[in-house]
Amino acid sequence: METQLNYVSLVRDRHSTRSYASHPLTDPDRQDIAQAIASAVPLTPTSLLDWRLADKSIMGCSAVLYAKCGSSADELVDYGYQGQQIVLALLAREWGTCWYYQVRLPGSPCSITVGRPATPGMRSAVVGALSRGHTRKTIEQVVPEGMLQDSAALVRTVLESARLAPSAMNRQPWTFKVISPNQIVVQGNTGRFPDLGICLANAMVTARQLAGAATVTRLDTGEYSVSWQDTQLRKD
Repeated sequence: METQLNYVSLVRDRHSTRSYASHPLTDPDRQDIAQAIASAVPLTPTSLLDWRLADKSIMGCSAVLYAKCGSSADELVDYGYQGQQIVLALLAREWGTCWYYQVRLPGSPCSITVGRPATPGMRSAVVGALSRGHTRKTIEQVVPEGMLQDSAALVRTVLESARLAPSAMNRQPWTFKVISPNQIVVQGNTGRFPDLGICLANAMVTARQLAGAATVTRLDTGEYSVSWQDTQLRKD
């Protein structure tokens, strides 16, 4: 089911929800969230995290999503990689979410708030206006070596999804390199945040949607390849 979602639109429509409606989770809600969690794939077959819901209200949310995770660079990347896939799946189900770095539940580097977005009002308008000030870097800034002369639309779409990834304090600690018409390399410094994994997830789900399959490969600490089938851009 999840591979049929329009991830390109989800990535572009996603925004952090900071105002939630009062909505205690029902059993069907929990099942819905569990399905979103189950849709995430890890970077390696043995690194699937045990994601859990904590009944905590932060900014009025219904619950907080988290998983126990080590503090190494690779583990933080996988945390963000899996978590962002869950965030996009939740967005498709009309849940609001926000990566929340101020609250770290036991063993987790950060949390994800989950709830039903509040009806837009004055508060959300102000927050939205402030958020729009945190702009993303341009494609020229994140692809310092430039695009290949024959870069296909698929490459550009994958790069745009990666560029739009959220990051702690809007650091955007990554750069991209176009290797071929069906491969890019993502490089970044995670520090103590899962930002690089979030970026990789955006790139992977976009490539998977448009090319039918995508592979993420660790090249070195903070350096990953995202590749896909050499095919024409599909108009799904």
